[in-house]
Parts: sequence; structure tokens; C-alpha cells
Amino acid sequence: MIYLLYAVVMFIASVTGALAGLGGGVIIKQLLDVIGYHNAVEIGFYTSVAIFVMGIVAIAKLYRNGFPFDIKIVSLVSIGSLVGGYLGQTAFMTLINSTKEGYVKAIQAVLLAITLILILYYERRKDKIRHYQVKQPLLIFAVGLFLGGFSVFLGIGGGPLNVTLMVLLFSFTIKEAISYSIATVFFSQISKLGSVVLAGELGNYSVTFMIVAGVASVAGGYVGTALNQKLSNKTVSVIFQVLVLLLLFVSFYNTYMGLR
Repeated sequence: MIYLLYAVVMFIASVTGALAGLGGGVIIKQLLDVIGYHNAVEIGFYTSVAIFVMGIVAIAKLYRNGFPFDIKIVSLVSIGSLVGGYLGQTAFMTLINSTKEGYVKAIQAVLLAITLILILYYERRKDKIRHYQVKQPLLIFAVGLFLGGFSVFLGIGGGPLNVTLMVLLFSFTIKEAISYSIATVFFSQISKLGSVVLAGELGNYSVTFMIVAGVASVAGGYVGTALNQKLSNKTVSVIFQVLVLLLLFVSFYNTYMGLR
């Protein structure tokens, strides 16, 4: 039963990740915390597996369909995400080893809630907020560094924050931002998963759960990317805002449960 539940969560999360740029991990991390079957480290790992696989599927489909990635932006942001992902994982493990797990989950949930509130504020006032077209290589790298580190530390993939900052800093449409967000999320997870492999800790995790995460994410990433390419920017934007609002309520719940 638990395998089926995980499969459903990861499939839905991967669909929304590829469709609305939520990275999948935002939903997976939050809902697996609610289910409470695994601890914070295990949830972070299985979430990363799902995000990584979803990213492979989504990027491959975007490439086949000829999405025009700006090589300079995607390369620098991705490199920044690789470095940031390593730093975020290091910070997370330092925190998990120095305090109670419930407090760690509460800290993650509070930071995510603040992030989601800011994103909703931006979505409501974006027509009145100045947008930029960042071109300096160092600044582009810094964007990837921040997004990779923050998303891995929270264990969420970073989708909502990625999409919002990319629209704000690069003047992308929401669908363009989603495509770049997926690439960023993919590379940030390489660092996290790579650190687990290099530390010889892969044997600490269930192969069955990894397979469940992989299969569900392949299916979800394919479906979500197909829907993204068929729907209008306006429709995708509405879906994005509704999901962010729902996730905000889940964040409040996880904060409460973590502090009990």
C-alpha cells in the first residue's frame, strides 16, 4: 500500500513539476512529510531521485521538440546549481546532525512558507514590478548558485522560486521560465545524489522505493511536459498560482507538526 501511495504522490508531483514548473519536489517533500513513513534524510533522497528522473524526461522532450534554450544562460545557471546543490546538501546534513528532526522539518516548512507567500505576492503584482534582463555571466552563475543551494537545502527541487526569479531576472514568459527551471533543478539534484553515492551511503536506501520514484517520475514528467506545450501561458500561470496556494497550506501544517 505504501508503494502505491508513494507512486501516486510522485506521479502527480512530476506532472505538476513538468507542467507548472513546481519542480515536483515541492509537492513530494511536503506530502511525504505528511505521510511520515520515512525520516527527513530519506524523504530528501527519494525526492531527489524523483526530481532527477523527471528532469531527464522533461529536458529530453523539450530538446526533441526544439525548445530554443539560451546556451549561455542554461549553462551558467546549471553550473551554479551544481555548486549550490553541494552547498545546500552540506548545510542540510550539518543541521540534521545538530538538532531534532522535527525542528529541521519545521525550519524547512517555515522557509518554504515564506518563499511561497513572496511568490504569491509577486504573482499578484507582477505587472507593477520592474523586470530585468540579466546578462552578466557572474550574476547568472550567482542565480544558479542561490537556486541550487536553497532548493536542495529545503529538499523541494526549487520549482516555484526558480520560475518566479527567472521571469523577474530574465524577462522570460512563464513557459520559458518553467523550461529553464527544470534544467536548473536537474543539475542541482546531480550534486545531491552524487554526494550520497560518493559517501557510500546509497545502500542505506530502499531499491524498491527508488524504482517506484523513477517509474512514477518518468510517466509524470512525460505527461506534464506534453500538457505544458499544449496549454497557454495564461492557463499555466493560473495552475501555478493555485498549486502554490495549496502548498502554502501544507507548509503551515508541516510547520505545526514539526514543532509538536
